[in-house]
Amino acid sequence: MAIYRLEAKIIGREKRGRSVVAAAAYRAGNKLFGEREGKTHDYSRRSKGVVESTILFPEGSPGWSADPGQLWNTVEAGEKRADAQLAREFVLAVPKELDAREQFQLAVAWTRKELVASGMVAEISLHHTKDGKNPHVHILCTMRKLDGDRFNARKATEWNDVGLLAHQRESWADAVNAALEKAGRPERVDHRSLKDQGIDRIPQPKIGVAATAMKRRGVLPDPERFQLLRWVKSLNEVRPQMRDIQGPGEIQQFGAGKTWWEKSIIFMSRVRQAARETVLDTWNRLLDSRQTRERGNLPPLGKGPDHSR
Repeated sequence: MAIYRLEAKIIGREKRGRSVVAAAAYRAGNKLFGEREGKTHDYSRRSKGVVESTILFPEGSPGWSADPGQLWNTVEAGEKRADAQLAREFVLAVPKELDAREQFQLAVAWTRKELVASGMVAEISLHHTKDGKNPHVHILCTMRKLDGDRFNARKATEWNDVGLLAHQRESWADAVNAALEKAGRPERVDHRSLKDQGIDRIPQPKIGVAATAMKRRGVLPDPERFQLLRWVKSLNEVRPQMRDIQGPGEIQQFGAGKTWWEKSIIFMSRVRQAARETVLDTWNRLLDSRQTRERGNLPPLGKGPDHSR
């Protein structure tokens, strides 16, 4: 099914001296030289995951704004503060029900209408993961408008308005649904929170690139973020039964238990069994991993890991 996502964040130098040139090279899967730090940022070897990338800019922009190296080095040179905000980034989930061409056209059309039309210069990069389950777009945007052949001396603070972000979230949902309808697909997305949609479910936590990388490289066989995701999924599965207990005082089921407390006992035994299976499954994966085998200090199988600490 189609998934909704629009995440907006700021890329800044902060205390780590982060470079927007490096960020741009990583997202586009290319090689750029950062003039400020005198360093080449080469991410060309990860270009297989980058399906397509392009820069969009307002009409009348100088020629250098179409070149990623010149564009982002100019942004870097214009910001003097050690903790300067360098760029704004939007991360959008694109429907996997569409092909790559349709996904990229969808992102380009939305970026022109919602970002470039207001004065931003934006670099769009479409990413496909190896498993094909998470196609998404990174949009790296300037924090200042162009004034002739240079950036304006003041930042466009109106782009920070919370109301504008709310509008962008809704407009992206509308754009995705229009693209799905055009493609003849029945799936639809909703930008509203689960609560506003009237859905009684706990939002699933984001895994994140750090936890994914640790699992892929074998640093941790089962990172905490993956454990948390499974836990939230299990809670969502039992929420209907929990509501039955909190409301009428019994679980709506047939063929087991005559009274509400008997049915509740049956329900809780199922919860405990599901939790035990989850723990044992996690532990077995730990036993199968090379690192835990080499460690040689594991407790006997079946007792499970010690979660008391």
